[in-house]
Amino acid sequence: MKQPADSTAGETERLAEEAATWFVRMRAAPVDEREQGHFQRWLAASDQHRREYGNFEKLWGALDGISRPRPRKKRLAGGALAVVAALALGLMYASQAVDRPENSEIGEVRHLVLDDGTQVELDAASELRIDYTPWRRRIELRRGQALFKVAPGWRPFEVAAAGGTLRDIGTTFNVLEDQGRVSVAVAEGAVEIHLAGGRKRRLGSGEAATYQAGEITPSRGVSPLNVGAWQQERWIFEGASLGEVVRQINRQHARPLSLADPALENYHVSGVFSRRDRAGLLKALAVLLPIRVEEKAESTQLRRR
Repeated sequence: MKQPADSTAGETERLAEEAATWFVRMRAAPVDEREQGHFQRWLAASDQHRREYGNFEKLWGALDGISRPRPRKKRLAGGALAVVAALALGLMYASQAVDRPENSEIGEVRHLVLDDGTQVELDAASELRIDYTPWRRRIELRRGQALFKVAPGWRPFEVAAAGGTLRDIGTTFNVLEDQGRVSVAVAEGAVEIHLAGGRKRRLGSGEAATYQAGEITPSRGVSPLNVGAWQQERWIFEGASLGEVVRQINRQHARPLSLADPALENYHVSGVFSRRDRAGLLKALAVLLPIRVEEKAESTQLRRR
């Protein structure tokens, strides 16, 4: 049975605090055989225990080069122990602060593993900025599309896009930003959409919604297997505007495609298409809609028939 997201985050924080406590105990005073045995059993209990303790060893190694403390002969009192553990936790996460952009080229899909273990699939011709601080994890999706598989942690994880904020609740979700219109689909877990003015909506697994200009559409059902279908080289359009379809094609293929008449933007497309087969998709559009494909020297245009 899957644990609730807050339970998972709480377990991660608890293990980090246990590791900090053991680390301080092992360094603060002589340790008798009984306590050493307790520590060894705790360490051997799981890979997570060893990994968390290793984090503090790495942190201490970094601090040791700055200031090497004198050995202490008295065991720290409980209050002091808690303070040192909290300080160590804060320093550990401070060392994970990140502020950098990431982008992809036309036709390029990138797999990113962030410092906290979060995995991001960045679609073609997309751009985001990673802004991690000791107290939060924030991603700004500036353009394009990304699929997020969020690693658990006590720091909140948010994705900002086109004036809205998506707050993760232990989940895998896809975000598409298309000229100020943001589509969100959840494969696992839950996401809360927050807009200015207090508007918000919670999406669970198998749900999707779109927001634009301060308004959120009602949630709709989607297959969790189809969330992020673009990774399997498929486009799944459900009533997508022809303009959105054109922009998706232009992110994937270098030859520019445009609409000869802005009014064509209002046509809508539904269906499943191969991302690799540009020519096949254009032929399908010419069958589905009253348009024709006109090839020029440097580009392709869609015109009304």
